[in-house]
Amino acid sequence: MARPKSTATKGKAKAKTTAKKPTAKKSVARKTTAKGKGGTATIKMLSAKPKPATRRPPTNPDMPQGTIDQLNGILNEVKYLIDNYSAHLRSLDRMRLNGVGVKKLGFIERAYELALENSEFLPHYLTIERFGEDIQYFMDFRSLVDLTDQIREKLWNITIQSADIAYTDALEFYASVREAARRRVDAAETLHSALSIFFKHHRTETEETSVLKAKKDFGSLIRGKHDGKLVIENISPKMIGGKRKIVDETFKDSVKFKETEEGDFTE
Repeated sequence: MARPKSTATKGKAKAKTTAKKPTAKKSVARKTTAKGKGGTATIKMLSAKPKPATRRPPTNPDMPQGTIDQLNGILNEVKYLIDNYSAHLRSLDRMRLNGVGVKKLGFIERAYELALENSEFLPHYLTIERFGEDIQYFMDFRSLVDLTDQIREKLWNITIQSADIAYTDALEFYASVREAARRRVDAAETLHSALSIFFKHHRTETEETSVLKAKKDFGSLIRGKHDGKLVIENISPKMIGGKRKIVDETFKDSVKFKETEEGDFTE
């Protein structure tokens, strides 16, 4: 009698479980549908974002042409004013003059402080007023140099950014031309050959020979086996193709003394 009851109970449990399963599926289906709708909306929002016009947009706005012309006029005027007072120094003249760094500037300030308290030790041709005027004159121009350094840094930052944008534009054009040349588009191969020389360097047989000989002579010169001079000049391609020039002059002993009775020299 107990077994049939348990069997009936199990059957009822199974029936209840079977009845609950569709409800569970419906609830899962509803959640999935809700997630699916939300996911679809998110994807649509992401795809609706506008794409940038350039690959690497500049971080600051472009300077108007009128402002550039105004800066040119101001800087040329400043240059004209300085030309009346600046000395035309050669590099050797600059080396002969005393530059002032942190250490020498401290020496100048300390010497002036001591001269104010002990003016009797000043030479007869140097007064304390003249000493102070010379220091002030130097400090005024040092502040102007600091200001021009800041201006140059700002101008150089703009120059670097503009150069990067221009070079990126050129690379984009070259990539388009290269792709067109691969697809055999008319006139594209001519453009590609005109631009590809900036990215390739084909060494001729003479250049290969000179490079190998230069390496051999370099080892000979660095070890002190021969007298000579090795000069290497390299110019990277800018607007036109570059060049590489190697000047190799090795002076070898061609005269040797032959130990004979006569003591003749043989070459």
